Amino acid sequence: MFTISIFNTLSRKLQAWLMAVLLLCLGSPAHALIPGWEGCNPAPAPGTPCAETVRTFNLTARDDFVSTSDGNSHYTWGYGRGTEYVMQYPGPTLVVNQGDTVSIILNNTLPVPVSIIFPGQEVTATGGNPGLLTREAPAVPLGQTGVVVGPTYTFVALQPGTYLYHSGTNPDLQVEMGLVGALIVRPTGFLNGTAASHPARKAYNQAGTHFDRETLFLLTEMDPAIHWQVYGQVSSGMPVAVDTTLIKPSMWFINGRNAPDTQLDDYVYWLPTQPYNALPRMHPGERLLMRMINAGRELHPFHHHGNHATPIARDGRVLSSNPANFALAPNLTSPDFTVRSVPGQTVDLIYEWTGKGLGWDIYGTVALNPHTCVPATSGPDAGFDTVTREWCADHDKPMPVILPGQMDISAGEHYGGSPYLGVTGSLPQGHPGLNTTGGYWHMFHSHNEKEVTTDDIFPGGMMTMLVIEPWSVDLGDVAAGPISPPSPIPPPALPGLSLIDNFDRADANTLGADWQQFTLDLGVFGGVQSGIRVNGNQAFCIDVGLPELFCAAGANAYWNGAGADHGAQQAAAITLSNTVADGTALYLKASGTFNVFGVYPNAIRVRYSAASGGQVVVESTTNGATFTQAATLTGSLAAGDTLTAMVDATGKVYVWKTTGAVTTSLGSALTTFTGTGRIGMSLPTGSRIDNFAGGNVP
Repeated sequence: MFTISIFNTLSRKLQAWLMAVLLLCLGSPAHALIPGWEGCNPAPAPGTPCAETVRTFNLTARDDFVSTSDGNSHYTWGYGRGTEYVMQYPGPTLVVNQGDTVSIILNNTLPVPVSIIFPGQEVTATGGNPGLLTREAPAVPLGQTGVVVGPTYTFVALQPGTYLYHSGTNPDLQVEMGLVGALIVRPTGFLNGTAASHPARKAYNQAGTHFDRETLFLLTEMDPAIHWQVYGQVSSGMPVAVDTTLIKPSMWFINGRNAPDTQLDDYVYWLPTQPYNALPRMHPGERLLMRMINAGRELHPFHHHGNHATPIARDGRVLSSNPANFALAPNLTSPDFTVRSVPGQTVDLIYEWTGKGLGWDIYGTVALNPHTCVPATSGPDAGFDTVTREWCADHDKPMPVILPGQMDISAGEHYGGSPYLGVTGSLPQGHPGLNTTGGYWHMFHSHNEKEVTTDDIFPGGMMTMLVIEPWSVDLGDVAAGPISPPSPIPPPALPGLSLIDNFDRADANTLGADWQQFTLDLGVFGGVQSGIRVNGNQAFCIDVGLPELFCAAGANAYWNGAGADHGAQQAAAITLSNTVADGTALYLKASGTFNVFGVYPNAIRVRYSAASGGQVVVESTTNGATFTQAATLTGSLAAGDTLTAMVDATGKVYVWKTTGAVTTSLGSALTTFTGTGRIGMSLPTGSRIDNFAGGNVP
């Protein structure tokens, strides 16, 4: 009953990679319950049930990227928690109690309308715009970014069970893109209990649905070509139009990850948009509740090794001939070894493993591993030791085969050196020793062979493991909900920029040869002059005379010295030297032909606006005259502050304000500028700045 892993067949290079990845899962904490969001405000302490009967969730549809086990990342849509966190794939698992009033507010940051439908619930939707299946959150206008507030969905969670939620707007595309999630409704009277006692830990009101631990298997698939087609349309400001009849998946996921990432811990920092793992761990004799959801468009035959599992409910309804009789266990069912996971369907199953009937002691002989077995004489534990869950009829019986020597076997990465539970032994030199606790590892995976690959790379796809741990291993009994979500993705660090010009030189009518700007030759009346000039060891936009006309609408100047054309990731900064004039701005990625009006046709402008108490506006232009707003960031600037803006290769702009030694991130905005270009500034009448800095950012 020990596992010789199929990974023996892998190449040495792939084995080494897999060893490094799977080593990370050994310290993973175990949870009695599925990690989820309970919608309690304020959130109770971990392990403490939510006492609120009105649960409020604020979800935001966003775009981002997910990592796949073949080393790639792919553009994806998903629901995020609140407006301050990144999207998740799948969306946050919502956990409520039977009878709770559930309210979900939907926000949108995507350039398409979105919505949420809740199969199995009677939902009332208000706000937003009318849609085909439900009310929708409007699209963000093309070329703009921001959060659009949409509808509120309200329902009473009348029936316990496992449910799916997903977009009801253009679902053939939006579900493929990742707008899916799970809803769990706990039955009336549900209590987490303790490790020693939890009789009220049930999936449904029926006694036969009691469980010790639970895990979620939310199954999805992906066609990366479709995702990148959508990315191209979104990033170029085009309408999203995709022929979904051409979808051909080449990637398969459990809880938003493909193997072996399914075995990593929840909320690992290097998978910020994929927070949920799929590695159940249990002791012999415990009842594992498997909540399975097929959120894709294809049927997935999901196969579990080690033992059969018994379905107890489908689509949130107990498989009972009389569901009103709570004492009647599910009786319209039979154990099976493969779940026929139908698209859109949810299935709840109970999985157990005891070793009963093997004919040998799973803990080894007493001579090898001294232990006792005291059988219970009555009740459901009759014949089992209630502590170790050993089947006492097999106590002290040796394994009925003689194991070959170390030189004659191939030991898989999960082999602990012994066939006995909790017993480890010597391993071949170089063996990674992944199974340090002597557990039994059983594979859970799709029975469709292509679905255990990630874009044709094996191992991958819809595959994970179950670990049967000896009772000597403390798996904990922490209620996984409410677990705090991961922190918001921090912005990049303030770039360390080189000082380009401190303007510490004699006053001049221009900024000098190292700057490109519009100039006017007044001949004997003043020679060559420009709007922005050197004055008092600062850059100053003149407020008298004819050149003042240049400043009225903001005069521009672009760095024209060494390395003027900066790379795809670049930044610029200025220090403000007087009462800050409305319209003082930085330019990034200025490109095209410098025209007679002193501007480049293509550029990103990061402009200070004194409106509404202080804002920094991120905008872009493709003709040098009209600007499209990407975002408005709150931030009041004062004399002495430094304004810094950075744009990365994707066109995302980050903005900081520095006052003295304190730097504040004002936020970010996405533009369509992915190339290179020059950095510069724009100053209105009377504006003074100092210390222009900038350059390429690694």
